[in-house]
Amino acid sequence: MKDYLTRPQIKKRARETMKGHFGTAFSLNWLPVIGTILVGLLFAGLFAGLTYAISTSEAFRNSVTSAVNSATEAGRNGSAAGGNGGVSPFTSFGGSLIGTILSSGIGFASLEWLRLKDHQVLEHPFKKAFQGFKFEYLLGIVVLYILTSIAGIVGLMLFVIPAILFSYAFKIIYLLYYDVGDKYGYLELLKLSWKLMRGHKFDLFIFQLSFFWWYLGVILTFGLLSIYFTPYYNLAFAAFYDNIYQNSELVQKNIANPEDSTDNLDY
Repeated sequence: MKDYLTRPQIKKRARETMKGHFGTAFSLNWLPVIGTILVGLLFAGLFAGLTYAISTSEAFRNSVTSAVNSATEAGRNGSAAGGNGGVSPFTSFGGSLIGTILSSGIGFASLEWLRLKDHQVLEHPFKKAFQGFKFEYLLGIVVLYILTSIAGIVGLMLFVIPAILFSYAFKIIYLLYYDVGDKYGYLELLKLSWKLMRGHKFDLFIFQLSFFWWYLGVILTFGLLSIYFTPYYNLAFAAFYDNIYQNSELVQKNIANPEDSTDNLDY
């Protein structure tokens, strides 16, 4: 069994994988990067326009005040009536599911790249960014998304802290599915994810918190910093997962029974 890497070592592994291969990193992560930049530029444009209009037009300031008051009143009425603000839950669910499928495919490719020997470069990164939509992965991702969503709802019914614990227990579920999904059923994968994350939920929270300044930088640059940060974070998260996985009994079982393993463990 290998020793666990420290947080700086995990990040260093991600940076070394990406070093000198920015084109590959961007090709793999271009869609979320472009999306982040567009959202950032949109908010920047809206903020600049509103600031200019408010500072130069008293009539516009009065209109904004009136609109804010109307929106506040409508929000109160909507809450009292049990409304959802005009957003369909099916639309929200569908959008989140598509995002999960896309991010899972990028996560699979990031993990594959991280495990390559001798600084080899990931082949066909643009194509692999969409591999979550391939039939061999799509059904599993959808089923796991539904199951983890149900678990999240159960957690909320048990108050906030259980919901947070459930969320972090299943953060690695899609990468785990990529590694051993052909050997275990979906409910077994949930149990395995919970087991592997035992003692690592707070580690993951601190790991994500350690990127605070990166998140702030992305906001302050209106998304432009995401060109580097997005592939870096995806590789770092894959490295965090792999650090747990390589020290788990799953790997030891595969080593003891290599004929039952389809994983590339020697990297």
